[in-house]
Amino acid sequence: MEIETATVARQYRLMEWADQIRDCQSRPNGMSVDEWCHTHAISKANYYYRLSQVRKACLDQMQKEPVHQSIVPVQMEQLKKETLSSDSSLEMNINGITLRITESTSDELLKKVLRVVADVK
Repeated sequence: MEIETATVARQYRLMEWADQIRDCQSRPNGMSVDEWCHTHAISKANYYYRLSQVRKACLDQMQKEPVHQSIVPVQMEQLKKETLSSDSSLEMNINGITLRITESTSDELLKKVLRVVADVK
């Protein structure tokens, strides 16, 4: 029971801190973090501590969420057409981005590019 209470208290505290951080980040132009902190009766060091804790909690939550990966279908006609071309390349359109892959494209580069393109919305 104690562990549950501590967890709920921490989550509540993080939500409050996240609200404060949003408030500070939307402060009026020309107002410094120091001024905002003074106005809200917290030290600058405490503000940055809270910011780091909220960021850490967000990262922890993101790591718990499953990463959705999808298989990109390639039409057989496209493969046949590309196989017949003289430069032996494959052109793919993924999320509005066109990739031209040749025999000289390294596997490592292709993996990196596909990971990035998969996240484009």
